[in-house]
Amino acid sequence: MLTAAVVSPQPMTRIAMQRESLEHPEHGVRVGTVAGTVPEFLAQNAAEAAVVLLSLNTQDGRSLVQNITDLVAHEHTVVVLAPPDELVRVRSAFTCGASGAVGKCEPIKAVFRTMRLAKQLGHFVSDDLQASLAELPSRLPAKLSAREREVLALYVDGLQEQEVAARLRIAESTVEEHLKRIRRKYALVERPARTKLELYKRAIEDGIIPPVLPLA
Repeated sequence: MLTAAVVSPQPMTRIAMQRESLEHPEHGVRVGTVAGTVPEFLAQNAAEAAVVLLSLNTQDGRSLVQNITDLVAHEHTVVVLAPPDELVRVRSAFTCGASGAVGKCEPIKAVFRTMRLAKQLGHFVSDDLQASLAELPSRLPAKLSAREREVLALYVDGLQEQEVAARLRIAESTVEEHLKRIRRKYALVERPARTKLELYKRAIEDGIIPPVLPLA
């Protein structure tokens, strides 16, 4: 029996997953801990969880990079639950360390199957989601590190360099170096990121932040 947890801002998602696992043990998944945010989950008795089903948006101001990085640092296997309009961010989730992904509209049976296989195989995407991802336009990845993605997410979200440094508890000069490396990496794959607006566009394209403004 696979021990699992659900992190989602939607109470009905948490309740449905937990109830289904209890009423249908044939799925092979037992959902124990449920939480609305990653910090809330980690503050609970979360050490027992082997797989965490994570909603892409937890609505607490934390970035996807932060959430996945924190979970992976605590040795949890992360499977993201992706709504139909957030497919680009699924790619970003795998770059950050996620092991699996499943569509939010898929049957709970498919969700549990994805969680089991992600744990067993180390990487698994549900059949439906894999087909949808294949239709996305391909772009050469800039291969940013987890810290670079975190810096980029905060910077393009409106924070100044010194504010990013304060938020991450690092030196402002370190933030500046991260931004220089980020721009160089995008330049190497011929995706210009010279200005903050261009960085904002690249962050949206790579699913580092959700789209808010049109990219025109």
